[in-house]
Amino acid sequence: MANRTRRFSILLVLTFCWTAMVSSVPAASEGTFNGTWDANGSKEMLAFGGEREASLFKLSGHVRLTTNIGKEGDYWAECIGLADSETGSDIRCVWRSLKGDEIYLLMKGTRMEKGSSITGTIIGGTGAAKGITGTLRFTWSMIFKEENNQTGIGGFSNDLSGTYKLP
Repeated sequence: MANRTRRFSILLVLTFCWTAMVSSVPAASEGTFNGTWDANGSKEMLAFGGEREASLFKLSGHVRLTTNIGKEGDYWAECIGLADSETGSDIRCVWRSLKGDEIYLLMKGTRMEKGSSITGTIIGGTGAAKGITGTLRFTWSMIFKEENNQTGIGGFSNDLSGTYKLP
């Protein structure tokens, strides 16, 4: 009888430990998000034959989501890109939450002008955003201020939206 009780106790302890381990694994989440994005920075232009221009740009600014990604709704965004007046823009961005978690984005856009259509892919992150994937899109309105060969730029989007999946 003592042997049977000991086996039952061991089985009970193992079941409890297994249940505790399984319940501590965070559940995957997915959803949609919406918000706004304001940024400013600089652009350096290069005449690229005829009417064509190529430019390098760097922007930083605030992303404010009205529907969060996971538990986060505020990010500071830093972006770099290459724009071509004929082929559009290739952009790389990092969104950093107030807690320091990062989200990495690859984006493409039409010409850098008012009403540019931007689409992107979320390719990963750190911390609470580790393993995140998703998509986003928005319309970007630009403001330019030119001095010599450098241009100060600023812009905003009021229609940022996307989907995400966290593992």
